[in-house]
Amino acid sequence: MVEAWDLAFWAAVTFATPLVIALHPLFRFRTSERTLHLMLGFSAGILGGVTFLDILPEAFIFAEQNSGLTIYVSFGVALGFFLLLLEERYLLVSEEAHHGGHFHIHDNKTTLDPRHGPVGLSALTIHGFMDGFVIPVSFSAGPQIGTIVTLAVVIHQIPDSFAALSLALGTTQSRRKAAWYVLLTALDTPIGIALGVLLVGLGRFMIPLGLGISAGTFIYVSASDLVPELQHKTRSPLVVLSMVLGFLVVASFTVLLPPA
Repeated sequence: MVEAWDLAFWAAVTFATPLVIALHPLFRFRTSERTLHLMLGFSAGILGGVTFLDILPEAFIFAEQNSGLTIYVSFGVALGFFLLLLEERYLLVSEEAHHGGHFHIHDNKTTLDPRHGPVGLSALTIHGFMDGFVIPVSFSAGPQIGTIVTLAVVIHQIPDSFAALSLALGTTQSRRKAAWYVLLTALDTPIGIALGVLLVGLGRFMIPLGLGISAGTFIYVSASDLVPELQHKTRSPLVVLSMVLGFLVVASFTVLLPPA
């Protein structure tokens, strides 16, 4: 059973993260491209570890014990993967707005085509929406997997929030419009949490499908985060090490957190 207060807490955390990142320019901190690459590698390792060490094993076990149809998990993986693939294929069609798989941090100058704003915002919102959807579905499979998956989502939100901030600063000179961009990308994950609760409410037989969708989206995001960084002109081996570190962090949580 998913605890309402737990979900309310994590909804508040996922709502606050983009708003905190939005304060970044006010404090005049400089986040180098190298640092962002390491963040993306670490995030990719986190998501990959959660997928292969927690979500997929738990999804197949849950399917066998409840619905008996493990094919639900496989269909869910394919659905989640291709949903985000189509999202990026048709919403992030401009190399200027989505260079190397991620937005770059810009100063308070309009450096991107303003038409890319709504397009990029739509893509990031769908992305965050799917992150939120994962949380209640994971908690329905057990508190251990729910906690690990949610921590992964929160960590992954950090580079995603930088992407939203970059989009806001790079496509508009209007402070109000930039604030709306950040606000919408803060609301998407809590809305996704609400949808996940509705899916869980349809019955336990839906949980293997939901876990599969979660795994499919994480596989896609992990690959789309990591591959561009490995192909970047710097090709720093530290990116690979940061990915391995992210994977090992998840492995540690998986071993140390007691199962329900």
